[in-house]
Amino acid sequence: METGPGGERHSDDELATALEEEVARITMAIPVVAVEPSPVPPAEPVPEPSRPGPALPESSPSEPAPEDEEWVGPPTQAISFEDLPVRRRMEGPQPTFSAWVGAAAPQPPAPQTPASPPVVPEPPAPEPPAPEPPAPEPPAPGRVPVAPAPTRAEPLSYVVPELAPRDSQPVPLITEEPPTAPRDAPAEPAPPIVPVIAMAPVLLPLPGTGPVITHHLGPIDAPSDHIDTDLHDDADDVRGTAPTPRSSPRVAVDETVLLGAEPVAAPLFEPEEADLEPTPIDRRVGRAARMFWLWFAGTSSLISLGVGATLFTLGLSLRQLLVATLVGVALSFLPLGLGTLAGKWSGQPTMVVSRATFGVRGNVIPTVLALITKLFWGSVLLWLAGSAAGSLAVSGGWAQGRATPTAVALLVAILVAGVIAFYGYALVARVQLVLTVASALLIAVLVAATWRHVDLARALAVPDALWTHVVTGAVLVFSYLGLAWAMSSAEVARYQRPGSSGGAAMLWATFGAAVPPFVLVSYGGLLAASHPGLAEQLASDPVAGFVRLGLPGWYPVPLLLAVGLSLISALVLTMYSAGFTLDALGVRIGRRWSTVAAGGPIALAGIVLALTVTDLDSVVRGVPTALSVPVAAWTGLFGAETMLRVRRFHQPSLLVSGGVYPDWRWLNLGMLVAASVIGLGLVSSDLPWLAWEGYLFRLLGIDPQAGIGASNIGVIVALALGLLTPLVAGSRAVRRQEQGAA
Repeated sequence: METGPGGERHSDDELATALEEEVARITMAIPVVAVEPSPVPPAEPVPEPSRPGPALPESSPSEPAPEDEEWVGPPTQAISFEDLPVRRRMEGPQPTFSAWVGAAAPQPPAPQTPASPPVVPEPPAPEPPAPEPPAPEPPAPGRVPVAPAPTRAEPLSYVVPELAPRDSQPVPLITEEPPTAPRDAPAEPAPPIVPVIAMAPVLLPLPGTGPVITHHLGPIDAPSDHIDTDLHDDADDVRGTAPTPRSSPRVAVDETVLLGAEPVAAPLFEPEEADLEPTPIDRRVGRAARMFWLWFAGTSSLISLGVGATLFTLGLSLRQLLVATLVGVALSFLPLGLGTLAGKWSGQPTMVVSRATFGVRGNVIPTVLALITKLFWGSVLLWLAGSAAGSLAVSGGWAQGRATPTAVALLVAILVAGVIAFYGYALVARVQLVLTVASALLIAVLVAATWRHVDLARALAVPDALWTHVVTGAVLVFSYLGLAWAMSSAEVARYQRPGSSGGAAMLWATFGAAVPPFVLVSYGGLLAASHPGLAEQLASDPVAGFVRLGLPGWYPVPLLLAVGLSLISALVLTMYSAGFTLDALGVRIGRRWSTVAAGGPIALAGIVLALTVTDLDSVVRGVPTALSVPVAAWTGLFGAETMLRVRRFHQPSLLVSGGVYPDWRWLNLGMLVAASVIGLGLVSSDLPWLAWEGYLFRLLGIDPQAGIGASNIGVIVALALGLLTPLVAGSRAVRRQEQGAA
């Protein structure tokens, strides 16, 4: 018994009853909206199980009996306070954080602007009213009324009280559509309707704060020996099942980084900006097969027919002529293939890559040699274009003399080649592709037109000469093809894709440069052997010799195009390469203007040759042999070191002193001079101002104009000495360079 404030006494049962009534009153404050249920047939009463506790006071007989149903308690939902965000207290040493790791972590979604609450769809039209159910019996005191289960398929709407803050996102109204029960199926009682109570709103991160990145560095009390000090942000010490961030090289502020974007070809009529520096990666779009047509057009000139006729005039038989041509072409694979590989590796011109072999400053000697060689061959090509045009104009009846058409041809050739070389690689590659197709078609047409003049039986009847003459013929082809282009081979390979095959690029380049000369030189020798009376004419003036074969009336235009287009193609490559060589020598006026500057001496020398020289044989067999000796020595030294290298060149060290490559490579420079001196003593020339050549033959008592003395074997000796020097004594120097660049 308890005593109240007024002195009244209440039993425990009365207090319990009052408490239950108060709980029922509070819980009934939660609104529950439900659709009016359909009448349900009364179920059989189930006796209520007895519960321990104080007994309720007996009701009078006049009061209605309470419903026999199980007490389910107040319709509430348990709330867990563990879902609320709680700031944890940091204990122990905390890991350092890296800005670049944090930037890579997923960012939280930006808070959205609160949208207007969704519109509740109107309920469907009500069905015809059903008979009203009997009035429900009043609940017994102390019991919470429970809504009966609906039997009709009508939506249940739950109204959520507005407990969340106003600035948080509104909770949408939930509408459920219970499945429709069959009409004949007995209705099952539905579970009691429990209202949805709004939980605490989700707290978004404060604005301006980034995600928290934690590194699993082990237990707090573990020793810190496992944390190294190579990176200040411990980015490489992260452990766990998540992907571990990798440490990347730190890039200086002023350092240029090449991104791995898809390369794009440069515009055709935009001057090339690349100079001695490596070709930008995003411009290196060339594939290995492109090397074929870059070289095919430049080496497919009909002037090669004159070289074949010259070999026949040396006394070679047809089979000896074919052997000499094949050996000369095979030797040309060495400078063209290795130069292509070096240019692909570094993306720089030939005379820049050559600094790794002769030194950054010592390479000036090979560069001067390269410039002289390119200016000479450029002037010869220009003179051949003018001379061929003059001969064809006179033989075709277009002009009375050779002077005017020769001058016009010289002017047109130098201007066209200069403009193409000025714009650079993009236009050069496109023009070479067109000229390759045109040259191949024109050569096929002219060979078909002259094939009826071939007498194979008469050509095979020519007796063999001394086999020392085969050496002379092989050296002539090697000088005309391989050594003429040896110092220009990397220029057109700079735009090869870095991921393309180096071996494939070498093969395509050598086949493109070697196949046309082999076919044309052999065919020229075959024509000369078939008509010995025309051999001298074909050797001195190939165009005039073609005219004497009695070509059809339509021949002048195709013949002029076949000769002129191929010579202009070769002149373009020569001027393009000469511009880089002039820059590598130290005249840093830019590749475009260096090309223009190199075109001046070429034009001047071409005019001089046109005025003084009328015989192709004297040009082919005189000066080219003298230039071929030092070029062969350079080819051997440069090619041998390229074969020894297993890593690519260190490009920045090729541009400035003090890098990986020394300023002077005295061993290679000394051998370049020594091999040139020895080689020039083992060659001979018919030109009066080159009569001093062959001095070693004279010391040995050998006639320089006969037998082995006339074989020009000094070119092969210089090449062999250059190849052996790095292979025997230069491998350690190459390894030191590669270790310094690693």
